Amino acid sequence: MLASVADLFAQKKPATKPAPAPPAQRLNLPGEVSDERILELLDVGAEQLIKSGRTTKMSELLSQLNRRSCTVTLPKPTPAKVSSTDLVARARAGIVVIGDLYKCKKCPRWHVGASSGFMLTESGICVTCYHVVNIPESPTLVAMTGDGRVIPVKEVLAANPNTDVAILRLEGSGFATLPLDTEAPIGSPVRVISHPDEHFFTFSEGIIARYVSVPLEKNGGEVTMMAVTADFGAGSSGAPVFNERGGVIGMVNNTQSLYYDPKRGKDLQMVFKQCLPSQYIQQLLK
Repeated sequence: MLASVADLFAQKKPATKPAPAPPAQRLNLPGEVSDERILELLDVGAEQLIKSGRTTKMSELLSQLNRRSCTVTLPKPTPAKVSSTDLVARARAGIVVIGDLYKCKKCPRWHVGASSGFMLTESGICVTCYHVVNIPESPTLVAMTGDGRVIPVKEVLAANPNTDVAILRLEGSGFATLPLDTEAPIGSPVRVISHPDEHFFTFSEGIIARYVSVPLEKNGGEVTMMAVTADFGAGSSGAPVFNERGGVIGMVNNTQSLYYDPKRGKDLQMVFKQCLPSQYIQQLLK
């Protein structure tokens, strides 16, 4: 008896074993990073620095936060505009990770909590936020350069708790530098490269949304904040904010979230991204 067409389609086809999937491999795209690899380098490098005795104790760094000025010769900004692509390629080498240390409950190793900063001079002078340095529970501070060197923070050269700025000296020399600039009108484009929540060397861009005077609770003074629409988050404190010429016009400081229902923290509407104008950095430099 001949099978009907329906019977033929109803017959099960012999099972075939699927071909194995090729292994996943990184693409090595320009500027590609491995967050896990950077964290491992930080942890291992920090532990080696502590064991070698090359680090400065946090108690000494904290005592140096009382210094109010230092002498620094800064590189000059260039007059020409630079594209976003060129900025990322040029600036990365001058952006550093500033790390405090802690021990977790799962292992005896030291781990690094990452914040941001950037280099001012080839001789090892960099800048970050005061609150990035002021961590008494950490035994010391370390830094990682854009090319992967893990080095100790040797000294606080100058700091101001009211403007939240700290000038640091790192061990070594031959660092790539980023120039300070002050050309930053409201509405002008800005770019940020930072390390939000250990997502290292994240680029974002936006505009300057406004300048706002913020009262200080402790001494009754005021500080001017630059609000930008470029994105950043926790771990970005101390990161550079660039203008179109590639000059650093500000430093990432904090975020403020706006909720429709602020009492319950529900229905997020906006996040204000606030930065310190570069003039506050220059105030510490003779």
